[in-house]
Amino acid sequence: MVAPAKVHRLPRTAATFLLGPSGDLSGHTDEPRRGSTKNYALVVPPGRVVLRQLSIAAISRRERRPALQLAAESVLTGSLDDYLIDYWHIEQNNWGMAAIPRGLLEDYPEFVDKTGRAATRIQVPELSQELKNGLVLWTLEDAVTVCAWQNGVLTEWQTMPRPNGTTALGRFLHHALPIDVTEILIRAPGDPGSTYGKQIATTCSSIYPGAKIRVLEKPLTESRGRLATLCAFPQFIQEQAFQPASPSRKRGALLSGILLLASVAVFLVVQLQDMENQAAEAEHATSLLKIQAARSSRIADRVSRLMAEVRETKSLNQNSMVALLDDLSAVMPSTIRLAGALQIDRRGILSLDGVSDEEQDIGSFVRQLGRHPRVKKVRLQSVTAAQQDQEKDQGIRFRVRVQLERPLWNAPAESVES
Repeated sequence: MVAPAKVHRLPRTAATFLLGPSGDLSGHTDEPRRGSTKNYALVVPPGRVVLRQLSIAAISRRERRPALQLAAESVLTGSLDDYLIDYWHIEQNNWGMAAIPRGLLEDYPEFVDKTGRAATRIQVPELSQELKNGLVLWTLEDAVTVCAWQNGVLTEWQTMPRPNGTTALGRFLHHALPIDVTEILIRAPGDPGSTYGKQIATTCSSIYPGAKIRVLEKPLTESRGRLATLCAFPQFIQEQAFQPASPSRKRGALLSGILLLASVAVFLVVQLQDMENQAAEAEHATSLLKIQAARSSRIADRVSRLMAEVRETKSLNQNSMVALLDDLSAVMPSTIRLAGALQIDRRGILSLDGVSDEEQDIGSFVRQLGRHPRVKKVRLQSVTAAQQDQEKDQGIRFRVRVQLERPLWNAPAESVES
């Protein structure tokens, strides 16, 4: 019993081109179709691929590929480099090999240069999984190829010449294929009217009277949908990445590069201008901060001085004031009395208003103050005789200004804020 095959789902394409001397790549591709090659596939004409059965020993998967290549060398003419090769598993130790001669691709590089695009897939019609179980017959120009499918796997195939009519085909179908056939597909591309295809259908119906038989004349290049195939030829897909670009693609790439560089240059200019604006704003903000910092520093200095003054004032030795008042009382005659509040400023200048009964006592008081060790200078500023009608503080009013040797406290000097 043949196990289900591992198939490859080929990508959809917008166009399909036939390889070989009579194919679309031989120089007969028209301009409109060439413009539709954004996504296209290559098709190997039926009968041009080399199909062989290989038998290898049961080995590990890692050693399988070298063993298949060694077996392929023994059945192919020439070097393996002359073919695109892929394999599929049939059953047990039996494998199928499909080899596409590279000579079929001789027009392909020029076609890539013209279109500017490489193919996305290459397909072999005989390996397309169109039936799960049954026969697919391909009518060629001078032969017919029979492909037997079991459980989605191509297990047997045979090519017979057409000059013998359908005699050789009938013998092969009757004796060489011991499988139950329920469906037969006859592919007759390029055979208008399918005269030979109808002959094959008659032969098949006589051998398999219960089978469903269809004859298709559809060209291979019209098969653009998503296909299932036994071989995807990954070697070909890998090679497409190294296809040289066409002049039009090179021009397009150059133009894209120029546009990209221009976009980057514009972006950099805009970024540079933005950075310059940000730098100017930062510099302006820094200047404002410096001005504010300097102003804050001056304010802080003034506050510090005021606080120091407050502290000095608070820390003024009350004993000094008491001693000063005691000294004033000691030199002040009994006939003199204070007429107002005693005033002293931070420069050490003391002002007092007094009333004396006798004018000469005022002079004596001033001289006594001048001799005091804590007094630097004394000046009698005014002397006013009391009026007869004044009831309060009858006597002679006077004002004395006394400058001490040093202030009772050292106050910080004032600063002018700009």
